[in-house]
Amino acid sequence: MDMVDKLKIREFIQTEIMKKGDLSGVKDSDSLIESGIIDSLGIQILLEYLEKSFSVSISDDELVPENFESIDAIAEFIGKKQAG
Repeated sequence: MDMVDKLKIREFIQTEIMKKGDLSGVKDSDSLIESGIIDSLGIQILLEYLEKSFSVSISDDELVPENFESIDAIAEFIGKKQAG
């Protein structure tokens, strides 16, 4: 997964989940969950986006915090899903 995909994920989180928030001070490695940027509803919105945008299917047993902890973690998880 390349930088473009991380940018797409970052933009989606900023515009659709945070609404008026600003991710400019958030690094790709920062915890989105601990910082309160993403909550359980945010994860559901993000899941729909990831499945549609990256043509992957995310199963219930993959819904673990490690896969959605940071933009880096999300990008890595989706990259692995796409690779099979």
